Amino acid sequence: MPYLYILSESERDELFYELIAERVAGHAFERPADFRTRRGANLASALAAGRLLLNRFKNWSEPQNVAIILAVDNDRAPSHPGSSPHPRPLVGHDLKKAPRHPALVKMVGAALGADRSTWPVDVAVAMPVEMIESWALLLCNPLRPSLPLFAKSSQPSAHFYYGAKPPPQLKDIRDAEAAELRQSLDEYFWHAGEQNLEAAMAVSLSLRMFVEEIRQWRSPSH
Repeated sequence: MPYLYILSESERDELFYELIAERVAGHAFERPADFRTRRGANLASALAAGRLLLNRFKNWSEPQNVAIILAVDNDRAPSHPGSSPHPRPLVGHDLKKAPRHPALVKMVGAALGADRSTWPVDVAVAMPVEMIESWALLLCNPLRPSLPLFAKSSQPSAHFYYGAKPPPQLKDIRDAEAAELRQSLDEYFWHAGEQNLEAAMAVSLSLRMFVEEIRQWRSPSH
């Protein structure tokens, strides 16, 4: 089995991304013991950890039985493909965010080259709009009319944006649906990862981009 490295924010995220990768690739992966989670949840930590991992492989001249998922939430950063215009102007720290997706793609290209066919390892960028809960919620129900922007209604940024009484946000909705299904959060994400990918991809360009990158991975050598 090929090795699969996942640089993400938590072990729960890892399991979700690994399940999707296995479904799309059509085979299981072996997971190395190191690089299991990334320290830090922002773009800087994602770029630093990604460079460190890609440096292991960038000088290999032959294809390796290795696949890599670089995952970081978009978190309202501008200019992500598939992101919708915000219903009202962002405020505070969100106004200062630089586009995340092109920065991560540029880092991968700088490490491995512009021609994906020459890369010694397979790579896929997972950057949900706006965060991993968005993909899980859309997988469970692709017919949702819209999704909120923030993690929880209790966080200050949601109050700055919505006012005194923010509506339920992504993790609030996730928690409520997991409770309704009588599932732990790990079970909820596993449940989401088993749902209809094509239906969710039809309403989430960021998910479709991730899946399409995995579809370009090489078949494992034997």
